[in-house]
Amino acid sequence: MGVSKSANARVPRSAIFAASPHGYLVLDTNFMIIDVNDRYLCITGSKADDLIGKLLFDAFPDDPSDATADGTNNLRKSLEIVVATGKPHRMAVQKYNIPIRDSADGAFEEKYWQPFNAPVFQDGQLIALIHHVEDVTSEFIGRRDQAIRLNLAKQVSGIGYGELDLQTGTANVSHELADLFGYPDTEGTFPITKLFKRIHPDDLEHVKKSLEEVTVSDPTLNADYRIVLPQGDIRWLNTRGEVLFEYGKPARFIGASLDLTHTKKREEVLQKTLTERDKLLEQKETLLGDVNHRIKNSLHLVSSILRLEAASVEDDHVKHSLQQASLRVHAVSSVHELIYKSQNVTHVDVGEYIPQLVDFLSTSTETDSKQIEKVVDAQAVVLPTDLAINLALLINELVTNAHKHAFIEREQGRVDVRLHQEGTLLTLTVSDDGIGSAKGLERVGLGSKIVAGIVSQLGATMEKRATEHGYCVEIEIPMPAG
Repeated sequence: MGVSKSANARVPRSAIFAASPHGYLVLDTNFMIIDVNDRYLCITGSKADDLIGKLLFDAFPDDPSDATADGTNNLRKSLEIVVATGKPHRMAVQKYNIPIRDSADGAFEEKYWQPFNAPVFQDGQLIALIHHVEDVTSEFIGRRDQAIRLNLAKQVSGIGYGELDLQTGTANVSHELADLFGYPDTEGTFPITKLFKRIHPDDLEHVKKSLEEVTVSDPTLNADYRIVLPQGDIRWLNTRGEVLFEYGKPARFIGASLDLTHTKKREEVLQKTLTERDKLLEQKETLLGDVNHRIKNSLHLVSSILRLEAASVEDDHVKHSLQQASLRVHAVSSVHELIYKSQNVTHVDVGEYIPQLVDFLSTSTETDSKQIEKVVDAQAVVLPTDLAINLALLINELVTNAHKHAFIEREQGRVDVRLHQEGTLLTLTVSDDGIGSAKGLERVGLGSKIVAGIVSQLGATMEKRATEHGYCVEIEIPMPAG
């Protein structure tokens, strides 16, 4: 299969130059522009008439609004090197803003270039220069912005990066990591021991053990530890990273360290505050417990005095009043005793207290010679102390009232006391198998007034009713929130 004649035809170099995907300028040895390809015109936003026949630095002057502009100076030096040496010269990435053609205010566009300048020889004589550029503006700005963001993140978060070569015992660390370890203005490679030297002696074994315990299946490391700075200050660090294995053995550790000092100090202050708070609360509990103990003793003394006074008077009405007063004081006193024993100054469990109170009331009334059976069914309910005191007074009045009025002319009987909670409702029931309401139960004495006052204060409801076998009082008390 033959090759066509057209395929073998010589392609003009001018056509290749014009169609090149890269931007080219051709300069004479005095840096005058003598030719330009289409790609160069495109990336600079120029026309051939804007450039050909002009000095390169007149066609592309420095941006007058940029005081740091040095593009023309750097490019001139590179071209002079090519002229002097006859060898190509690749420049570093240059910021070289270019004029916006046909701009009314002479504005410039920010640009970054990768220039390459080469000589053109004919018969051994330098006759021209080729100026080749690549527009790297987007790439450069992207890298610059990323570097700025990373640097800001490092500064704000106090993060340092590093790599430990576990086989050679060397560390390559960033400036930020070196600074965290108390080596300011330092970065690069140095012995791992230089880092370990800063770790607090009590934490060094923990850090080394954490490195030793990583495995191929779980190569991650996460360790908190302290370092001791040259001035003696303590800094807390958290290091996280991953160990890379080679031939089944740990080879390198790549990780980052974060300054936790501020957080740790706040935790220490918080812990100290909580400890002090707990001590104060403990002191408060102790003091309140002591107060309740003293109140109990004082009320018990008052109750005893009233009881002794009742025994010394002959008037039955006065005697009864003193006895009732003594029982009421005792009811309040017994709640304070319960508070003291429970070591809880705000709430008490009345489940065990109510049977004891009923026993005391039964043996302290005028009917103690009679055989009155006491049946108590009290659910273990934890109540606020003020509600427990009111409940004790209610039981005191209702039980003593039953003893006083239900068993007239009878030597035997039964009193039932029940306390149950269902949801937010507490129900107290005191019933007896006595004579019902036939005699004296409709009288409104001091005890009845006390009961009515407490019921009203608690927002409770009370129902009194005669039963088939006696009398019953049922009080429903709404439980306080919390």
